[in-house]
Amino acid sequence: MEEGDPCRLVFVPPDPTSTEWLLIESALVSLGAVEIHIETTLQENWQEIWKEQGFKRFSVGRLSVVPAWDDTAEEPGGPEIRIDPHMAFGTGLHETTFRCLELLVGILEGFSGPAPAILDFGSGTGILGIAALKLSEKATLVAVDNDPYAVEATRENLLANGMEHRSMVFLSLEDWEAEYTPAPFTIIVANVTGGVIASQAGLLFDRLVPGGRMICSGSSREETARTEEALRKLPATLRTLPGERYDTFLLEKA
Repeated sequence: MEEGDPCRLVFVPPDPTSTEWLLIESALVSLGAVEIHIETTLQENWQEIWKEQGFKRFSVGRLSVVPAWDDTAEEPGGPEIRIDPHMAFGTGLHETTFRCLELLVGILEGFSGPAPAILDFGSGTGILGIAALKLSEKATLVAVDNDPYAVEATRENLLANGMEHRSMVFLSLEDWEAEYTPAPFTIIVANVTGGVIASQAGLLFDRLVPGGRMICSGSSREETARTEEALRKLPATLRTLPGERYDTFLLEKA
C-alpha cells in the first residue's frame, strides 16, 4: 500500500472467475476505489518483483535474513534464514515484521527455559516462525494463516530452511486443534492488523503459558487506541513500542 491522497492498494485474489471479478470490482468501487487496474503476473515472476522492491540480505542482531535467490555463501556468525516471499507478506522489510524479528531475537537469544512452543499467527511467508526456530534449536512451531498462498509459502520456506520436521502449518487454529491435542504456547507472534489483534487477543492469550510472551504488531496509528484497549483488558504486563506508521505491543502473561 502506498499512502497519500488517493492511496494505492495492491492485493492478490485467489484465481477468481469472470463473474467474481465483476463482484470484486463492484465491491472496491463501493469502498471508494477511484481506479482499478488488473494485471496478471505468473508465479515464477514474483522473484523479480521482490527484487525490484529492494528485498536483499539484512541482519537483525545476530540473525541474517537472505532472499532465496541470493547465492552467496552463508556468512559466519549467527543463524541465517532464506526466504522466498512468493505471493505472501513477510520479507522483513516492513517495519512491523522487522520489529517482530527484533523482539524475537531479544527473547530467544540465551533463552534458558524449557523448549519453547511458538505460534506464528498470520504467518505470511513464515519468516517469523522460521526465525524463532533458528534462534532456538529446541523450539517447535505452529504456523497459521487463512491465505492459501501464505500457507504454501510458509511450507516451502520451512522446507528450504530444513525446519519442516519441527513445524506444522494450518489454515486456522481450529484445524490444528481438530488434528492435535492443543497445548499452550511459550511465545505467540501475531503480525496482522489492529482489527484482527483486537478481536482475537483474548483467544490467543488463552493459549499462552503463564509467563509467556505475546508479540502483536501491524496496528496502524488509526487502530492503536482500539488495539491497546483490548490488550489492556488482559492480565499481562503490556509494553507499547511505537513505530513510524504502525505500533507493536509486547505482553508478558501474569
